[in-house]
Amino acid sequence: MKRHFCVFTVLLILAQLLTVIPRTFAGGQTSYGEAITTARQEIWKALSNGASAATVAIMDDNAIVYSEGFGMRSREESIGVDTNTQFNIGSISKVFTALGVLLLCDDGLVELDKPVTTYLPEFMMKDPRYNEITVRMLLNHSSGIAGTYMKTGFGTEKNRSYVSETLAELAKGNLKHNPGDVSVYCNDGFTLAEAIIERVSGMSFADFLEIRVFAKTGMANSSCYFSGGNRNIAHQYDSATGRVLPAEYVNILGSGGIASTAEDLCRFSQTMWANPLLKSSTLEEFMIPQYGPMTVPGGIPFYRFGLGWDSVELEEFIGQGIKVMAKSGGTIQFNSQLYVAPGEKLAVALLFAGPADPAAICTKIMQVLMESKGVLKKDEPQIKPTPQVAVIPQELLRYEGYYGNYQGIIKVEFDTTANMMKYSKYNYGAFGPAAQFPYMEDGFFHVDGSQKLNFEEAANGTKFIIAHVHNSTGKAVFAQEIPPGNSTLSRSLFENRVWLPRNLTSYEFVPFMTISGILQELPGYIHLDNVPYALVGEYTGAMALSHARDLVEPVIIKRDQKQWLEAGGYLFSDASEIVPFDPSEEIFIGTNGYNEWRLVKTDDVLNTKIPIGGRLLVFSQMGELAYDSLTNGEKVVFVEEGSYVGFIGEPGNSFIPAHRP
Repeated sequence: MKRHFCVFTVLLILAQLLTVIPRTFAGGQTSYGEAITTARQEIWKALSNGASAATVAIMDDNAIVYSEGFGMRSREESIGVDTNTQFNIGSISKVFTALGVLLLCDDGLVELDKPVTTYLPEFMMKDPRYNEITVRMLLNHSSGIAGTYMKTGFGTEKNRSYVSETLAELAKGNLKHNPGDVSVYCNDGFTLAEAIIERVSGMSFADFLEIRVFAKTGMANSSCYFSGGNRNIAHQYDSATGRVLPAEYVNILGSGGIASTAEDLCRFSQTMWANPLLKSSTLEEFMIPQYGPMTVPGGIPFYRFGLGWDSVELEEFIGQGIKVMAKSGGTIQFNSQLYVAPGEKLAVALLFAGPADPAAICTKIMQVLMESKGVLKKDEPQIKPTPQVAVIPQELLRYEGYYGNYQGIIKVEFDTTANMMKYSKYNYGAFGPAAQFPYMEDGFFHVDGSQKLNFEEAANGTKFIIAHVHNSTGKAVFAQEIPPGNSTLSRSLFENRVWLPRNLTSYEFVPFMTISGILQELPGYIHLDNVPYALVGEYTGAMALSHARDLVEPVIIKRDQKQWLEAGGYLFSDASEIVPFDPSEEIFIGTNGYNEWRLVKTDDVLNTKIPIGGRLLVFSQMGELAYDSLTNGEKVVFVEEGSYVGFIGEPGNSFIPAHRP
């Protein structure tokens, strides 16, 4: 499944830009000019490469010293972004959820190391270890919960039942590791934390944040979802047509559903030096590393998780002796980043509508900012000698084999003649051409000038591919060895199957079909979109990767006397059983509300009247989303041979060919 974003060349119209007069730091020795110039240059590059709008802010101590809006929030009305324009901040919301829990800790109503069930007795899982999950484990990603309940997580409407639906899905699930052992990014943990805040406080999550956080920090332009009736929101635009995409509602509120501005995020940052909302001991908890002890097999993780934070000691700055706390955010339409240096009382926030790399830009801004202020020295780049190719040690050869992560399956081989690691990736039936990485005298396989890999083994014998970036002291698990499976189980129910979704709603973003199959090289395993799952029964796959994020548990079930696939809250039926597409057929949605599908046997044209609240989808044979009426609008669509056409609506809805009376 791929997303296609618009590429829009932005015209720099001076009248649409804020006039910003660079101020000076205390003492008047240094200006902000270089940081502002860096911000503007990097943001306009991003806008020229696909993003449609942005906003940035810099705070020094108690003052926002620079803020600016870029691009258009409404092309139709030719209205530019200003500093009050709301953007979805995505996972930066986690920091606010963690703060909410800590406020309740200060109230004496919650304890971090008590079980979640103390405060949320309805929370349960099939795996009995769920009773060991504490509140802290939700906030530092170490609960062991699979990842993200994506169903209706992002869409054009609010789903007030999202939390209860997540709890219902978790009740059927297992854990991928012992609670507390490994910190692996987990959105569902913050949905549970959201539920705890509501249960303990007696308020809605949105009201709690408004009263306890936003109002007290001057965050007047922040809210759960976009503020009601607010037209000053950023939009993303379709790359092919230029038409505005529907406003995005993030129903995963506690994990990613807050809308805000760069200025407001900087105002929040003051809670760590000028406007503390927490007791000093609780604030310290908020600012220290909190990751699980087995997050990496030894040493320090590259991402030093805190409570809600991606890192409380950002790698790019901790080596320079400066503590910078960081949180990124990404939704379907938005990308964001917040950097806070509490010791220096500095913050940088950057929000984009559309594709961008705000972390890279924030790093440049913060570096220049600290150099300008004299916190960091502007060192000349040092040319380091390039290590030479070396002989691969014999003891490394035992690391040959198959590895997995949440993106797929990797085959590792070693060429001892050329002293190379061969790295190939599985793609629906075969391993693709291998990349080759040379083994160097420093003991690493070098991917490029800034990335390198090595192999390590945990105390329990699990082997890992470990990634290192920019000579970092921290490291990250890139992939882990796939353990042996049960070769006695039949995999035929999953072999070479295309599965079409049957319970999509008319409003949720990112519709997808899925493909399952088997690998001859991995007995006892199936794959779902190339991600490996161990069979624990002929009908059931299980998570086999303790260090991978966003996994599911695929299960074959009986429905309508046929075999369906259930995974992550989605229901799918076998594409081989759908009937051919007839452009003159009227399609009805049955009383069960399931989506209807047709297979296009020959190139044809889809020209169908969509009922109110209905939706049409077209997937290519390989699962690419070719058309979605939700984002592309109702129109005549050419459909290629082998495509799948989906009809989504309420029970009793009908889709009538446009040429019929």
